[in-house]
Formats: sequence, C-alpha cells, structure tokens
Amino acid sequence: MSTPATVYSAYETLEIIHRPPILDVRLNRPQARNAMTFEMDDELDRILDEAEEDQEIRVVTIRGNGPIFCAGHDLKEVASGYRSEGAPSGMPSSYRRPRMPRAWYFKKPLIAGVHGYVGPMANHFIAGCDFVVAAEGTRFSFEQTRMGGGAAGGTILNFQLPMRVVKKLWLMGGWFDAEKAHDMDYVQRVVPVGELDAETDRWATEAARIPSQQYAAAKEMIHRAYEIRGLVGIAMIQNKASGHGSAEDRKFFEMVQELGMKEALKYRDSQFDQSVAQIV
Repeated sequence: MSTPATVYSAYETLEIIHRPPILDVRLNRPQARNAMTFEMDDELDRILDEAEEDQEIRVVTIRGNGPIFCAGHDLKEVASGYRSEGAPSGMPSSYRRPRMPRAWYFKKPLIAGVHGYVGPMANHFIAGCDFVVAAEGTRFSFEQTRMGGGAAGGTILNFQLPMRVVKKLWLMGGWFDAEKAHDMDYVQRVVPVGELDAETDRWATEAARIPSQQYAAAKEMIHRAYEIRGLVGIAMIQNKASGHGSAEDRKFFEMVQELGMKEALKYRDSQFDQSVAQIV
C-alpha cells in the first residue's frame, strides 16, 4: 500500500507535495510566469533545508506550474526600487556577499523538469541541479542581459558550457532551444510536453534507489573538485561586479512600470537580431 501524499502549506510561492520518497516542488506564480522573487528564492532555500533533514525524502524534483517553467527574476520587483535606488529593490543582505546557490550544497538528488521558457535567474538555479529533463520547444533564455540584466552571472555555467557559448549568452543576450541544450549536455533528456512529468518522475525514482549516504559522498567529491578548480572564486568576482546603472537600464525599468512588461520587452528585443543571439 502506497504512502499518502502530504501537501505543504507554509509556502507562498511554491506548491510542495511529498509522495515518499520524492518531494515535488513546483514554482507556483503562474500568473507572473513563475518569475522568481526574493521571497521565492528564500523559500526554495528553506525547502531544501527541510528536505535535507527529512529522512523520508530521498530526492527532490523542481518543476513549474502553468505554461512555462520560469521567466527568470521578477523584473517588476527589480524596477520598483531601481529608479530611485539604482539597484534591485528589496535585495537581502545575503545577496551582497559571495555565495554559491543553496542547490549546489544540497546533499540529495535534485532533478529539474522544465518546459516552455527558462529565464536567466532560472538557468542559474537549474545549473545547481544534478540533472535536468526538458520538454520539446523549451527556450533557455539569457535575453534579459541585453538591458536591465545587471552583472554577468552564471557561476556554475562557466564550467557547464563552452566559453564562447557563455560569452554569447551573457554579452549578447543569447538563447538556445531544448535540442541544443541536449547537444551541450545542459539537459539530459528532451521529451514531448505531455511526457515531462512522467520522465522527471522516472529519473527521480531511479535516483532514489541509490543509497543516500553513497549519493551524498559522491556528490560532495564531485563538487569539491570543481570548487578547487576555482568555482567559488568566480562567485566572489560575480558578487562584487554590477552592470546596473546605465541610462538604458533606467529607461527599460521606467517602461516596465509605466507601460507594462509586454511593451518594455517589445522595446528591448526589437533592437536585436534573434538569429545572431541564438546558439546553434
């Protein structure tokens, strides 16, 4: 007889269901394209803390409710304080010091199932996952870096992707599709949209069969090897740099507030050639 599912209710931006041994975490702001706020980021950290301590949880999956996985950082949140402060609004002090994402240190299997669209902040998050399954047609986007994107980021991506790909993403606002993501081993499987949940669960079930102590030890060894090669040092550089403050940024965020997100993005992206930005 299967163990009944438990629904967590103490989270505002996440839907969390525990079906032992899998904890299913879903970004749950579909009305805002699951854009990541500082609150959501904090809640993701908190649920990983809880999952790490719960012996009944052997693997965590990350997915998104609604038509897309995640638009990236909530630009309305950024715009609300940028015009007066010249910096992202509401940024907690923890964001202002060098740090690796909480996902990087998570000891258990962490598997993402993504679909539709994956914005820059979301790419930064899934880069810390162990494995990623993508639905056909998913767009992995760094277009926010064209205007209003701040400093070049993607600490872990510097090790996961070739240098010229990273440059195109962060210097030119590049993007790539699910098939290219698979070619670069950025994702491990590409499946039809209707099969995404089943395939993500299949990977989670397989990972849950590995003894937890064994998985944690191997994961720590792998991650420490990359840290020694300079991963943490890159995080220190990234957190000191800032690309915010330009006149173009200010105009973009003014448009976000006064004309709405749709018009602001139309203004930004109409100035760029999508075929140049695409990673092929």
